[in-house]
Amino acid sequence: MPLANEDIAILEYVHDTADRDLAKPVDIWSIFARDEWGAAARRLHQAGLIEIASLADDYHITALGLSVIAEIRMKRNHGPARIAALHLALLQWLYDLYLEDAYPASTEDFRASNRSYYMGRPFGSREIRRAISHLLAVKLIQGTQDEETDRILRPSLTPRGLDCTESEKSVSEFLNPVPDHGPTFNVRINGSQNVTVGTQSNFTQNNTSGIDPEALAQVTHFATVARQGIPTYAMDEDQQVAVEQVAQELEAEATSDAPDRGRLSRLTDRLVAAIAPAAGSALGGMVMALGEQAATAIAG
Repeated sequence: MPLANEDIAILEYVHDTADRDLAKPVDIWSIFARDEWGAAARRLHQAGLIEIASLADDYHITALGLSVIAEIRMKRNHGPARIAALHLALLQWLYDLYLEDAYPASTEDFRASNRSYYMGRPFGSREIRRAISHLLAVKLIQGTQDEETDRILRPSLTPRGLDCTESEKSVSEFLNPVPDHGPTFNVRINGSQNVTVGTQSNFTQNNTSGIDPEALAQVTHFATVARQGIPTYAMDEDQQVAVEQVAQELEAEATSDAPDRGRLSRLTDRLVAAIAPAAGSALGGMVMALGEQAATAIAG
């Protein structure tokens, strides 16, 4: 079952207090007010994640509870997954307000919403600033930039942002619909997911930029493969997030109605630099080669 933030808070408390001991009873009511948290405890009990351990209404964690906590913490610490969830959470927060015909004073108000958590943990200030910057860059949200605080005043969804939210797709899926591909081959690195590397064809786009569609195809394919390969790069979380964000910005620019050659060139260079730490791996080397080809193509 999907767990609410309150459910995760109690489950983690029992897990950590018992130190993974399945038999150790834990008193949760000295920490959590029964009238406020009782429903969450009952949900966890009904789901088989905790069990009543004594007449005093103490609880102990179950084997299933241990497994669920391990999965939550793994997902919680995966940088690209967190940032993808944050992108969507910000759009859904603005959409909730749009449906109520209400408008926030600034993006700072997001922190007080029930959308500001991922796997029971609040998004950090740095993550939120990065996500807002990205959503502005790809024109899914709009507002007035407060230069002193990095907040966006009177934020709202753009028509494109409204379409994205109502599509029920992730931001990445909405911005980068799957194109037709030419010859490709799959690479499996260290038991990870398949990553498709090759050339892209049948790329059509209506634009007045004067950029060769084949060059745009190469840039888009580079960005897509770079993003798909993130789990294989053995990078730390900040590096993974950097690759994810630059790849998404590059894909969005290349597939926009009026791509800018200078911005495409800068983003391509940034993405090549972001992947450079993985150049020693098999897939990293291939993706770097795709990036260099894309940079040459977009330079004309």
